[in-house]
Amino acid sequence: MSHTQVQWARGSTSQVASYTGPQGELVLNTDDWSLQSQDGVTAGGWVIRPRLNIRTVTATGAQSVNLTDDLIAWTPTTPAATTFTLPSSPRVGEAHHFKYLAATGSFALTVAAPSGQTIDGAASVALTVLYAALRVVFIGSNQWIVA
Repeated sequence: MSHTQVQWARGSTSQVASYTGPQGELVLNTDDWSLQSQDGVTAGGWVIRPRLNIRTVTATGAQSVNLTDDLIAWTPTTPAATTFTLPSSPRVGEAHHFKYLAATGSFALTVAAPSGQTIDGAASVALTVLYAALRVVFIGSNQWIVA
């Protein structure tokens, strides 16, 4: 079989996030193995993800949302109020999904915006119903929306 070897630009999450490449260039993120398509304008480019990165959380209390957390399934071992704080340096179009999978109890899963940002104009939103789901998307200007 005949082929041509191609090597793409690559770097860590922080290196890729600060890089603005020429339109059409593909960059490999070596931390989460995602591809970013560059448009010549947007720092970090646009993430190309063929599937969701799912993180299951069993802890309660204060939790951080990682840039690579597409879906957080909250299944606490002992249900108690929990707050997930969104990333402080999101990119436009970044989305995170949350699913309340506690089997019993009626505790709040709260999603909080970082300092200086809002979610639909508020500091946070909460899920209080078992099996409820929520998707938030960053639209720029320090604003997240429930989508």
